[in-house]
Amino acid sequence: MVVVADDHRLTVEGLADSLRSRDIRVAGVAYSVPEAKNLVASITPDVLLTDLDMGPGPNGIDLGLMAKALQPELGVVVLTAFEDPKLLSTRIPTFPRDFVYLVKQRIDKLDEVVEACELARSYALGKVDPPDSTDRFPLSRSQAEMLRLVASGLSNRAIADQLSLGEDSVAKSINRLAKKLLATRGEDTNVRVSLTQVYFDMVGFQREG
Repeated sequence: MVVVADDHRLTVEGLADSLRSRDIRVAGVAYSVPEAKNLVASITPDVLLTDLDMGPGPNGIDLGLMAKALQPELGVVVLTAFEDPKLLSTRIPTFPRDFVYLVKQRIDKLDEVVEACELARSYALGKVDPPDSTDRFPLSRSQAEMLRLVASGLSNRAIADQLSLGEDSVAKSINRLAKKLLATRGEDTNVRVSLTQVYFDMVGFQREG
């Protein structure tokens, strides 16, 4: 049994219908964190499939942690457009080892979602060991924040003021970030423009052309 949670009604209904078409029993759908938490408490599903961005308030990782506290053998799959959850918020909890993280733009077929649900359940039941490292994502918290601020168009001075850093420190941080994320770019690359493009790619923004 699966509970599907997303704050966008069309998305959650479409995903639930797709799972039902594969003979996956969808025990309920929820459009908010409180609704999802109540469903998990009342019907004890096998898997919670939740979006990362659940709107204002707790996010999908928060929801998963709350749900696991109610039902320790619950498998949790977080489905999102964010390549790194820290791009949603640098205050987001550390991603738990036994949660499965699915990036929407990388999914080619529904089988991958079904397999993720099965894997999450196996993690929860101790049938399969989750990854040893919690470092599954490309950015540190400070790098995620720096990338977000660069993409927002702030100058080095404005970023320095916001983060209580020196401008030289900001410039060095941006250069290190560029080396990490723009390794294949040419020498004439406009670093700020390219980092902004990378940011929008990593949050699932679809560019035309």
